[in-house]
Amino acid sequence: MVQWDKDSCSDAGFLKIDLLGLGCSRRSSAAWRRSRTRAQSASTSRGSTSTTSRRSKAISEADTVGSFQIESRAQMQSLRRTRPQNLDDLAIQVAIIRPGPIQGGAVNPYIERRRRLRENPAYEIPYDHPALEPVLRDTLGTIIFQDQVMEVAEAFAGFTPGEADGLRRAMSRKRSLQVLQRHRDRFVRGALAHAGADLQTAQRVWQMIEGFAGFGFPKAHSAAFGLLAYQSTWLRVHYGPEFLCALLNEQPMGFYAPDSLVHEAELRGNRDSPARRQRLRRGVHR
Repeated sequence: MVQWDKDSCSDAGFLKIDLLGLGCSRRSSAAWRRSRTRAQSASTSRGSTSTTSRRSKAISEADTVGSFQIESRAQMQSLRRTRPQNLDDLAIQVAIIRPGPIQGGAVNPYIERRRRLRENPAYEIPYDHPALEPVLRDTLGTIIFQDQVMEVAEAFAGFTPGEADGLRRAMSRKRSLQVLQRHRDRFVRGALAHAGADLQTAQRVWQMIEGFAGFGFPKAHSAAFGLLAYQSTWLRVHYGPEFLCALLNEQPMGFYAPDSLVHEAELRGNRDSPARRQRLRRGVHR
């Protein structure tokens, strides 16, 4: 146990790891395993075509009240436009509504390019510079993940891995805008020399990076959250009463008060008998 903040721990060479978990998924899974004769794993279940389409429909139509990370109003508005189809899409979705991508100007271009790809699969994604295509292909030419800042710095501006990590650390520190400015000149000069970019392009790409001083997710973090979003939506669609009970037992959490969660579940037809609810509560209470 140490009393230092994360920056001091990093300076001392200590490894910092965030352990992510979601109690309501575990509790609701335990409840439906007790209440169903056929147990399945929410993380590996493929389901039939109809059940898969129900889950996909719920996500793409933003029917996600109570679903981990994709239940806020901002996420709902974005879901209707991005229409995630798989875990890779969900990883991007949970990462995109963050200050980094928003301030870096990634949100609207990413959503617009997804729309164009749906309408025309032959649509060619625009990149600010050819050197950016290998590192930004998965996110349609935009910077969504914190890792991509380091990759762009190396591929576009010729940063060494050590310099790129220094840029990453600068983004995570307090008063990071002041610290980031120390890297700006190095980045612009590197883009001109390494990638042969013009000054305007170099400055535009730097502005995309500078936005991540406002906080962005690493890809691994987003993938973990995307999986939890998938699991919680799967449970919500297929085992609504158990999932609702688990959410209520985990309060306070999420964006919605308990009465809002109950009312929304009732609108979806999740009305259960008092005896049934008591059995579920016994299965998931601490």
